[in-house]
Amino acid sequence: MKTLLDWVKKPFCDSLTLYWELLKVMVPIMVLVRIAVEFGLIEYVSIVFTPFMDLVGLPPEAGIVWTTAMLVNIYAGMVTLVALLPEAPMSVAQITVLGTMILIAHSLPIEQRIVQKSGPSLIATTALRIVGAMTLGAILNAVYTSFDMLQENGVISWLPSTQADASWQQWVMDSVISLFSIFWIIFALVLLLKILDLLKITDLISKALSPLLGLMGISANAIPVTMIGVMLGLGYGGALILREAKEGKMSSQDIFLSLSFMCLFHSALEDTLLILALGADLSGILFARLLFAFLVLLVLSKLIKSLPQPVFERFLFSKS
Repeated sequence: MKTLLDWVKKPFCDSLTLYWELLKVMVPIMVLVRIAVEFGLIEYVSIVFTPFMDLVGLPPEAGIVWTTAMLVNIYAGMVTLVALLPEAPMSVAQITVLGTMILIAHSLPIEQRIVQKSGPSLIATTALRIVGAMTLGAILNAVYTSFDMLQENGVISWLPSTQADASWQQWVMDSVISLFSIFWIIFALVLLLKILDLLKITDLISKALSPLLGLMGISANAIPVTMIGVMLGLGYGGALILREAKEGKMSSQDIFLSLSFMCLFHSALEDTLLILALGADLSGILFARLLFAFLVLLVLSKLIKSLPQPVFERFLFSKS
C-alpha cells in the first residue's frame, strides 16, 4: 500500500503544480466571460466570428472559445467553452469540430515562437495551423452533417448544468464545482500517461507511427525527435529539433517538414484525452486529425523538394 501511495504521490503533486498555474489563467477568463454574458457583450463579439464559424458549422460563440485557446492554451479554451455552453448549446459533432480545431491551433504565441527559433517561417507555419484547422473543421462538418452523425446534444457529464439565466450565486457555486472537477481530470490524465509510459504503450504507438513519417519524406534522422513531439507536445519536440538544428544534425527541409507535421498533430495522447473529456468524438479529434496531417505533409513534402533552395529559404525557412 505504501509503495502505491509513493507511486501516486508524484503525479498528484505534479497535477497540483500544473493546476495552480492554470487557475491563474482560468479564473479570470471565467469571470470575464460571465461579465460579458451578463451585459450582452457576447452577442456583439460573436458578430466578428460569424462568417468564419459559418464555414465550419459552428455557432459564432465558438469563435471566442477557439480564439482563447489559440492565444492562451487548451485549458483556457476549455473553461471558455464550459462558460458559454449554456448560451450556445452544441451537438457532439460541433464539439468534435471545435475540439479538432483547438487541437491543431492552440497556444500559438508560445508554440510558434519555438517553431520560429528552429528555422521555419513564423507566418507560414502559423497559417498552416489556422488554415489547416479551418479546413479540417469544414470537412468534418460536411461529413457529420451529410451522414447525420453525432447530432445529439453535447453534454459534459462531469460538470454541473448551469442555466443561461443563472444567478451570480448559482454561477459561483457551479464554477467552483467545475474547477474542482477539472483538477481531477488533470490528475487522472497525468496518472494515465504515467501508466501508459510504464506499460511501454507510448513506445508502441511511436513505433507504429514512425513508418508514416518516412512516407511523408521525413528522413530517418528526424523521425525520433518528431515522434517525441507527436507524443509529448510541440514544446518538447520543438526544443529537441532546435538543439539538433544548432548542431547541424538535420537538414532545413527535415526541420520544416518535421515541425509542420507537429504543428498539425502533436501531444497525441494528453491533448486528445483532454478534448475527449469535453464530449468530443475520437473520429475527429484523433483519426481524422492524423489522416489530415499525413495527407497535408505528403503534399508539402513534394512541394518542398521541388522548390529551389533559395526560394525555400526566402519564403519558408530562415537560416538564422
